[in-house]
Amino acid sequence: MKKGFITSRIVALLSFLFLGSCGESEPIVVYSLTLSESSVVFDAEGGERIVSVTPYPENESWKLNVVESDWVDVVAVDGGVKVTAERNITSEVRTTSFSIVSPESKFDPYNVTISQECAEDVVDGFTTSAAESYTFDSEGGEYRFTVVSESKLMIEHNAEWLTMEYDMRSGVVTLSAEPNEGEERLATTLTIAYEMDGEPQSVEIAVEQQTRAENPYYKLVGRWLISASKWFYSPNGSLNSLDYDPNPSDYYLIFDIEQGEYGKTLVMKNFLYPYTSLEVRYDAATGGFVIPFGWTVYSYNVFFYITLVGERQFAYAAAEVDVVPSEDGTILTLNMPTVSGYNWVGFGLWTYDEEENKIALGSTYRPTMFPMGNVTFRKYEE
Repeated sequence: MKKGFITSRIVALLSFLFLGSCGESEPIVVYSLTLSESSVVFDAEGGERIVSVTPYPENESWKLNVVESDWVDVVAVDGGVKVTAERNITSEVRTTSFSIVSPESKFDPYNVTISQECAEDVVDGFTTSAAESYTFDSEGGEYRFTVVSESKLMIEHNAEWLTMEYDMRSGVVTLSAEPNEGEERLATTLTIAYEMDGEPQSVEIAVEQQTRAENPYYKLVGRWLISASKWFYSPNGSLNSLDYDPNPSDYYLIFDIEQGEYGKTLVMKNFLYPYTSLEVRYDAATGGFVIPFGWTVYSYNVFFYITLVGERQFAYAAAEVDVVPSEDGTILTLNMPTVSGYNWVGFGLWTYDEEENKIALGSTYRPTMFPMGNVTFRKYEE
């Protein structure tokens, strides 16, 4: 099963501006959580998993409800939930679950299922949980699988970049790779040799490691241009349609993505306004990232907003938005969340003065209402 961020993204703050009016209604606050996994699957050997839990807004509290079980331990830890399963020596698949709830009923419960495979019988004297192939990313890491045989085993490969450890008691094989700092993709074949009815047999596993140029995470690092088919410019509240013709000197259309914590976060610099620095969450499942519009920047009361337009009103919303790359990694598309009664038309950057009046800080460009088209980020080429 491919693991990635399983999310429930709901608009977290709406403050409405009616067309032709300066009045604002009271904000509506709705809460949500982002879980790294909606289900946890263990093989028969058991082990430990961490399900990360990210509340939105980030200071929102949550509580863990656990279904009692004698084979798995589920506890809340800093930033998530730790699930530990014992080895399954039975012939039955085991299942249970836990849920995350709001102490004040601010969001619906999030349910996570837990399952574990049954103990494997040794079929024809040999079995393994290894995949036919495995690819390390450019930064290396570990890959573990089990091998069970009624005969003696021989496991070998001829790659200097790959390290292997085999625990005969547990049958666990651990492959390790260091970062690949070269420009060539690395490849080798791992061979598992055994005997069946006195005859030699073997299983081959293709093992590769990508380069940093192939790594989806590093493809995001660089300079990007905010793109749309047309824009609205409203410095004084008026809307004037402008054809899209970006000027490289306009800071609000160009920004940089820098590396954060590898494989977990990225940093967007000068996004919509100079000298801003916004940390975003990397999504390994898509090779993109998630922008939390609505976060405070620096020590100022500054918020990133996405602009919506409904039948009779505009609104400004704080929400989490998926940014998904194209196959060649040169275009990032913003997948706007669905909000009943509204169409997404862009985003802006706003703050408040000392008298708590809302003022714009440069990001006064928005895509046209009819039609908007996709909001994208494109690799910037000077």
